[in-house]
Amino acid sequence: MSTINERIREARKTSGLTIHKLAEALGVTPSAIAQYEAGKSGLRIETAVKMAETLGVSLQWLISGEGINPTGSREPKYYAPIVNTVQAGMWTDVIAPPALPEGTKHLELDDKPIGEALALEIDGQSMLPEFKPGDIIVVDTGLDPLPGDYVVALIDNDNQATFKKYRPRGENENGNPVIELAPLNSDYPTLIIDERRPGRIIGTMIEHRRYRRRR
Repeated sequence: MSTINERIREARKTSGLTIHKLAEALGVTPSAIAQYEAGKSGLRIETAVKMAETLGVSLQWLISGEGINPTGSREPKYYAPIVNTVQAGMWTDVIAPPALPEGTKHLELDDKPIGEALALEIDGQSMLPEFKPGDIIVVDTGLDPLPGDYVVALIDNDNQATFKKYRPRGENENGNPVIELAPLNSDYPTLIIDERRPGRIIGTMIEHRRYRRRR
């Protein structure tokens, strides 16, 4: 299988773009494109998304070599990388995530997300019975949650993200916002984000996928 730098070069040449034209479209320098094609620089996800759209290929193909290739359809496709809870903790709606490892799997989305999207496999039983271990959720990092929405959040000083129901609880006596992160399984505690235990919402769930498993 080809490497990601080979796929970038292949897609650029197939599209008829020069290094300078691709750099201009992405808002980077020509030397940055040359570094990508030489395999000397990793792609950040926001650059990979824009590059795939510019070159008319799927993000999944560009990152992993699977899916639509440069000779296929140029219809825009939207994808969410499947990450684990530790990787999800690297995401916010402001700070872009680090470069994705080559071979990262992606899910094709039905609609274009407002921000960046990521897919997360459910681990644990705190959201039973609605969400079972092994289910996949897709969250949009640009979608502000409403009360009752399901969100992926990160509590500061915790290296893993958590998936819970979003409950804003107004402000405390100091005027700071208080957010409850509630489980659906009553055997698990409700988490609190406030000034004493700061955290942030990473994204709001937009899709829930469950796959039938043979026993």
